[in-house]
Amino acid sequence: MDRPHRYPLRAAVAAIAVGFTICAAAVERIEHVSTQTEFSPPAAGPSPSVDIDAALDRVDAARSSADADPLALEDALTALGDAFLNASQYASAEAAYAEALRLAEQHGGLEGERVLAPLLGQGNALAGSGRYEEAVPRLQRAVGIARVQYGLFDLYQQDVLKTLAASLTAVGRVPEAQDLMIYRARVAEKTYGEESPEVIPALCDLGDWFAEVGLSPEARLTFQMALNIAGSKLSLDDPVIVEPLRGIARIYMRRVSYPDSALRPREAPPYYQFARVGPPPPARFDAGGKAIVEARVLNREGEHALQRALRVLEADPRASTQTRIETLIQMGDWYQIKKSPREALPHYQHASQLIRAAPSLSGSAATALDSPVRVSYPTPEIVAHVLALPPEETQSHYVQIEFTVAADGSVSDARVVDHDTRDRYADEILGAMRVARFRPKFVDGQAVATPAMTYREVFWTAKSRE
Repeated sequence: MDRPHRYPLRAAVAAIAVGFTICAAAVERIEHVSTQTEFSPPAAGPSPSVDIDAALDRVDAARSSADADPLALEDALTALGDAFLNASQYASAEAAYAEALRLAEQHGGLEGERVLAPLLGQGNALAGSGRYEEAVPRLQRAVGIARVQYGLFDLYQQDVLKTLAASLTAVGRVPEAQDLMIYRARVAEKTYGEESPEVIPALCDLGDWFAEVGLSPEARLTFQMALNIAGSKLSLDDPVIVEPLRGIARIYMRRVSYPDSALRPREAPPYYQFARVGPPPPARFDAGGKAIVEARVLNREGEHALQRALRVLEADPRASTQTRIETLIQMGDWYQIKKSPREALPHYQHASQLIRAAPSLSGSAATALDSPVRVSYPTPEIVAHVLALPPEETQSHYVQIEFTVAADGSVSDARVVDHDTRDRYADEILGAMRVARFRPKFVDGQAVATPAMTYREVFWTAKSRE
């Protein structure tokens, strides 16, 4: 990749804001709903959490002296909420934060600094459980308090802005989310200085957000801006370029799972803002009656970007194990999408070796190979299509499929086990699942088949007028 031309950050971000158009917000909203219970392989039971037990003991102790020191109970409840949130026990986390928030408001005022921690925790718990409509007002309130307490451009608000933008996106309020994500980049610029390498993480978050809502050109420009900063201030061999390079690859990896018709042309009229109007294009079927699934091609720019990212990491002894694992797995996923399992396998195996050699590793990297993960799925038109109708005029449908993920990441033995829609739609979804690709499960460093996987696809159609 050649050294990129420089673009003034402020001008480039402003250009993105002015030229912003929404493509597939509604499609992404459907994807969020569909994947909440997406794949269900056999799972082991949860392990006990020492953090939760310790936090519960702390709450019990604080309750015994709550009359004398109510703020100690508030702190203990907030810590308990944090423990539950870290364990993805969202309902319990929300309840703990809610009680802590009531105490903070009672003793510190509605807009005091003390309410921030439980308020943010409650918003994060609600967002984590998919209750985005409830999360939004709490997160908005937290942003307002943070700005009063710390100033308009304080970095304290960066995490909450990101969560708030994700929640707004999930409920279709995409222009508001866009404003917040661009504002995050400007906060970083204001804090660290124009074209500072410290701005790169915020730009990568912005680029990922553009890609997630289907704005590939804007995402590409944003990641290029990050590379420009690295090239002008550091070096194009500096490890800081790894994340924007991976972001460029993610653009193409996301796009390959959606039909072109799901992306709105820039010249489309305003009523296309959140959805396409009219029925989806009819599916095509072969002579045997099976739905024809169109092939979607990856752009080689993404492959070259990932290869370069791996070279940079291999040459840098300071690179974190987690970053190495994540990049190796992404390279493997790229080849899986290309249906090249022989090229994918060495990258997965290398990542597996690193995971096994780092027993203290935590987070998603530590469990990335513990169960199959879908990396490509040619979303059928009936799923990608979202009617421009109010919710009361639509109805949800589902198709549930059982299948096996083979050791090479392909799908076998797929069959529809239940559905409440037309047979034609069920066949389309089954056909798409048959050509989907997965990152396979690894056991003792080797890829293995995973039978009895289940997937439930959810989509919406207009209600019958009969």
